Amino acid sequence: MNNHKRTIYLFSAVFLMLAATSLFGADAHMMEIRIEGIESAGPPQYLNRQVLLSYQTNRPVRLVGARFAHEEYRIFHTYFRNRHGVFLLLLDVPEKVEELHYRIVVDGLWINDPFNPRQREDSFGRRFSVFSLDDRPAPPVMSPELDSTGQVTFLFRTLPGRAVSVAGDFNNWNPFWDRLEEREAGTYTLTLRIPPGRHFYYYVVNGQRVLDPINPDTARDFEDHRVSTFLLSEADRSTP
Repeated sequence: MNNHKRTIYLFSAVFLMLAATSLFGADAHMMEIRIEGIESAGPPQYLNRQVLLSYQTNRPVRLVGARFAHEEYRIFHTYFRNRHGVFLLLLDVPEKVEELHYRIVVDGLWINDPFNPRQREDSFGRRFSVFSLDDRPAPPVMSPELDSTGQVTFLFRTLPGRAVSVAGDFNNWNPFWDRLEEREAGTYTLTLRIPPGRHFYYYVVNGQRVLDPINPDTARDFEDHRVSTFLLSEADRSTP
């Protein structure tokens, strides 16, 4: 291997390791900054895969919340107020919900969302606010993926034509034993059956040791090197 290629591989490995330890924390911090910086209420919008609702008024308000049709309006979701006085709600919407139907509650008074122009009327003549989920962002890629049968699927993305393997406590840290298959250009996967418990691993990409850039959970091995980790519980191994 010439010095130029060696430099490229080393840079790629260092970049991915730094990304694994800092990307997730940075995303959360940037979202917090974005939410705190909202100066006025507006229509519903996406923040990653969560729906952000907002409310604002010039009169004194103590409590703002929302109730949703997919929960039969039973659960009261409380808004929080940011430093600009805007009431905000970040909502996780179940995958099966295709359209969000809701009303907001301001100090006990049920109203439609005044900042959402989309409204509809039910069979009883009651109006409610509507937000379409057709453009919902795709779910984030997870690695490793644990299924209900106890199989663990490792996924790694890099340049096409790389040699990618996984080394961990489940294969005696052998960097040659479990090689990932390039199923699409630059996308490598491998599915293993692993016993329950806390497991530790890293990837080997063209001979370079790399943390899992998709998995934010890391730990230290017995030589004080940082490794990726995941917990496979007994529940993960139960049959559907």
